[in-house]
Amino acid sequence: MAVKMSISQNLPNLAIGYSLARLFKLLGAGLLATLLCGALAFSWHYGKDIATIQIALSYFGIVFFGLATCKTLWTLISAGEPVLFITRVGIRDTRIADDTISWRSVRDISIFRYRSQRIVVLQVDPLLAERFEGGFLKRVLSLLNKPIGADGVLVTGGLTMDGETLFETCKQYWTAGRLAYSGRAAAEPEPVH
Repeated sequence: MAVKMSISQNLPNLAIGYSLARLFKLLGAGLLATLLCGALAFSWHYGKDIATIQIALSYFGIVFFGLATCKTLWTLISAGEPVLFITRVGIRDTRIADDTISWRSVRDISIFRYRSQRIVVLQVDPLLAERFEGGFLKRVLSLLNKPIGADGVLVTGGLTMDGETLFETCKQYWTAGRLAYSGRAAAEPEPVH
């Protein structure tokens, strides 16, 4: 007697961490931008005709890029742990929240393209979406992302899995999770003769 297995029973649980190569590139870029702003702000250059607004922007750049570099350094130090978990039940991104988003709650999955970056966008039930809005800064960024088409829970990159592969993986798990929930078993593959 053949046992029918759903697609979801064949999918392993995935734990995805940060890409160390990408983090080192970000750290280098952040350090370079901070040093460049510092050189302009503290007049370490040879030009004397720099405007006050340029100096003010340079001080702002020191703070902005300095904080971003510190955040990247902290992420690099703690990068040994996985941050994204994809299972048959749902998806959990510890960078957003500690809760798992059930595949039943996901209405649609799309990919948002910005230059070379690919971001997976999860359209979740409105009541659940409120739990993943985060703090004030994340809410502001969410409002800014809506007009350009990135409306939903964003699963950003910087991981060991690129955006396209992450999107295809999420689609596969989402489909399997919804099939398992609906109680329909997937068709058995035909034997090869």
